[in-house]
Formats: sequence, structure tokens, C-alpha cells
Amino acid sequence: MKQQLLRFMRLLQQQGVRVSPAESIDALSAVSAIGVESSDLLKETLAMTLAKTAQEEMICKKCFDQFFNGADATQDASQDGSDASIAPELATPSIDDALAAAIADPDNPANALANSPYIEAVLTQNEAEQQAILAEAMGSLPLETMKFFTQKGLFVRRLLDALGEASLRQVLANTAPTDPLQPALEQLQQTLQSQAKSSIERAFELNAAGHHDALMEELLQKTRLNAIERRHADRLKSLIQKLARKLTRKHRKKPKRTRRGQLNMIKTLRKNIPNDGVLLTTYWRRTEKRKPQIMALCDVSGSVSAYAKFLLMLLYYLQDVLPRTRSFAFAHRLGEITQSFQQLPVELAIERANWDFGGATDYGSSLEQFWKLAGKDITPQTTVIILGDARNNYGNPQFDVLQAINDRCRRIIWLNPESKNQWGSGDSEMVRYQRVCQSAYECNTLGQLERVIDQLLTLTR
Repeated sequence: MKQQLLRFMRLLQQQGVRVSPAESIDALSAVSAIGVESSDLLKETLAMTLAKTAQEEMICKKCFDQFFNGADATQDASQDGSDASIAPELATPSIDDALAAAIADPDNPANALANSPYIEAVLTQNEAEQQAILAEAMGSLPLETMKFFTQKGLFVRRLLDALGEASLRQVLANTAPTDPLQPALEQLQQTLQSQAKSSIERAFELNAAGHHDALMEELLQKTRLNAIERRHADRLKSLIQKLARKLTRKHRKKPKRTRRGQLNMIKTLRKNIPNDGVLLTTYWRRTEKRKPQIMALCDVSGSVSAYAKFLLMLLYYLQDVLPRTRSFAFAHRLGEITQSFQQLPVELAIERANWDFGGATDYGSSLEQFWKLAGKDITPQTTVIILGDARNNYGNPQFDVLQAINDRCRRIIWLNPESKNQWGSGDSEMVRYQRVCQSAYECNTLGQLERVIDQLLTLTR
């Protein structure tokens, strides 16, 4: 039972559910307390101890229904005569009585089948014993390594060997085609193969789904954002939310410890005068820190609008750990879109920004408008993020305005979706803009964007 539960927890981890060692111990203790007689109670118990969110609870229950169905039912439950349902593939037709008699005859070659407990359970129609042996055989296989459909045949063969089908093949090889036992032996072999294929197919559906999701996430993180097909939009949004949760867990500030630092003796003595000078309450000096601020300027022109969309989306989902954030969109003109993100769903807010500010890019004019609109609000605690390809259509780049912004803020970080070998080519002003910035990164994939935001959150702590 314990091994089955551990396999189930590994499956949950493959499906994206975070299961810590402490949670595993809690789940095993809870199952030990409630028993395995009730499938519904077992499902609810595992969901309560392993899932942290509504989505994880849904995944946990779905995996439970698939994992503990038929051959994956627990061996202990089978032996205890629980009410676990019997998988359809375990319901076998009646085997010829002559075959059973031949197996019982020590002088008959078919007697070799008597050494296989699983074949004996099939012949005697003992479904509970079949479940127990099949579960044990499945547990001995490294099913977590089964990632591709081409591996199913290999695992079916391994399972058949574990069930003792090799002895049946040997008996069939030594049996003449005209032998009366031939049809019964072939029927028995088909039964074993059908059960093995069904069990491996179910295991593949469980394991491969998690591996496929992980493979797709890894692929999407490495693919240029403007090259990702629209059919992956929902998966990409889910991945961005996952990255945001990961960064939130990493950078969420821990509660500050009280009663630490330098003692404010004057305030402590004054406040304790009513206590006849007995220092019942102590007071500590506090240093007020000015909170950092982020201003994000995103080019929403056609060439880089896809990159701006995902940066704004990630910043939106990181509101719990990011400092105060103001967002601006620009192309031929610039405007603030912070209120839109507070009032509208993130996708609609981004779509409206593209509609209101999209067009031919003019970096010089946009920087000038930003300086007039928010320059007075820039402080030494402000980090300015600019996302764009710096292609100014040969207009005035207004370097002096960017220098004025740099003189007033803490740092400027420029994220350019173009490859570095394209910086400065044609109408690109990136090389000259880069001289004013503290940091400039090539950023055209989710993986690169995650690393940049991770560094930003570290710097703004």
C-alpha cells in the first residue's frame, strides 16, 4: 500500500502538483488512520493532504480515478476484500477444463504453467488475486520513465515476463497445432496479452501526460515569443502564471522579526512612567525605507507587440511581490495604462493598449512624452524597464531625454527582443541607447524573461 501511494505522489509531481516530503508523510499518516476500505474517503483524504489550490485538488482527484482503477488498485485492499471495482479487462472467459487438468498433471508439458501464480489466478477466475499480482508486477516496472508511445511495446513485454507469460510461450511452442489443448492455450495467451496491454496503456496515459506537459513547457520557454502559434495561447498563459507563482514563492518577503535593532531608550522610559519606571514595554528605533518603484515602458508596435504582451502579463501576475509598478505603452505616442490593468482583465487591457498606442515607432517622441508625464515622479528608488527593439525609423532618438531619466532614477534596464548581432543595424539606435542604460539584455523567450525578472526582483528587495 505504501509503495502504491508513493507512486501516486510521484505521478502528481509529474502533473505539476508540488508534493513535499512533509506532505507525503502527512498523507501516509492520514491514510493509515482512515484505512482503504472506502475509495471516496481515500480520494478526499489524499486531496486534502496533498493539494494546495483548487486546481491541484482537481488534478489530484482526476489522477486518483485513473491511477486506482483496475490493476492499479492497492494490493492490500484486494487482499482485505475491499469493494474496489474490478477492471473490465480482468473479467476473463471460462478456460477449458481439459487445460486445467493438463496443468495439474506432472507428466504433461503444460504443468510448467503451474509455476505462474498469475496464470493460476486467471484459470481459477480469482479476480482479487489477479489484481494483487498485477499491481505488484506494475510496481516493479520503472513506469515513470515511459515518456513516448514507442516505449509501450517494451513495457508490455516486461509486464508479461513478470506475469509468467514466458512459460506459456514455451508450452505453446512445444504443443502441436493438432493438439486439443492448442485453442485453450492460445485463448489464455490472448487473455494475458490483453490485460498487459490495457494496464500499460492506462499507465502510459497517466505518466506520458505529465512528461508531455513538461516537454511542451520546456519547448515554449525556449521558443521566440513571436513564433509561438496561437493554438498554444492557453498553455502559454498557464505557463506564465506558473512562472509568476514560482517567482512569487522565491521573492515573497518574510515577516519581519519584532523586538530587534536599536532600543529607543528615551521613548521606552517615557512610555513606562505610569509603571513607576518599571520597563514593562520596550520600544525600538525604526528606519523608514522608501519603497522601490518600477516603471515599465513597452513598445506595442507590430514588430515587438508580442513581447510586450508577455512582459506586461508577467508583471501583472507578480503584483504580490513587485514594488509599485506603473506601466506605459508607446509606438507613435506614449500613454499610461496602469489604470487599465486595475479595471480590466489582463488580456483585454493589453489588447486595448495595442489599439490605442500601436503604430509606427518613434522612440524620441515617446521618451519625451514619458519625461513630461512621469519625470517628476522618478526617484532614486525607481527602476525603469524599457522593452523594445530601439528601431526609431531614422527619427530623433532624444538621447538627452534618456540621459535625464537615467540621472534621476536608480537604473534603466533595456530588454531588446532582437538578437545582439542586429543591434545598431539599419535604423536601430540600440548601441547608443545601451551606453545610457545600466543593463541591456537580449530577451525574446519566456526563459530569458524569467531570468531578467528574477534579477530585477532580487535588486528591488
